[in-house]
Amino acid sequence: MRKSLEERVQLIEDRQEIADLQARYINCNDGGWLGPTHRHPGTVAGLFTEDGVWEGPLGTVRVQGRAAIEELFRQFQVIPFIIHNVMNPLIEIDGDQARGEWHAMIATTAAEGQAFWTFGRYLNEYRRTPDGWRYTRMALEAASITTYEKGWGAEQFLGQDAVRPQFDTTDR
Repeated sequence: MRKSLEERVQLIEDRQEIADLQARYINCNDGGWLGPTHRHPGTVAGLFTEDGVWEGPLGTVRVQGRAAIEELFRQFQVIPFIIHNVMNPLIEIDGDQARGEWHAMIATTAAEGQAFWTFGRYLNEYRRTPDGWRYTRMALEAASITTYEKGWGAEQFLGQDAVRPQFDTTDR
């Protein structure tokens, strides 16, 4: 059955709001050139639902709830430089729930001074709230984490044994 004009416009607006949400998340985290990284931990936490989950690559970190996310992003402020490049969004909307997948290339300088690359994808889940779309879950699935010097062609491609985030596939 063909969707009405109003339904199609709503779908376009929802996709754009989710894309804007991803851009706000990235802009709150990147930095090191004109100011500190992770400049707005409270703002980042506000992009999640109250019970939202943030998961780092390879199961390194998993926190749940806005307070825990805010504290984690305060800790990330020791990172002197980070820039995320996200692309190729795939956004699927089902009423007030949605899923999104974004390819990511992330250049980082660790607090100890080591520069490295992370390549992978964000696997996100969203919920429409009275304040707009918010993350219920954000997980970074790493395909490669490698030092800047060796590059992604020579070091640490992650194979089938890598820890990968799993999404609940039961009916909502």
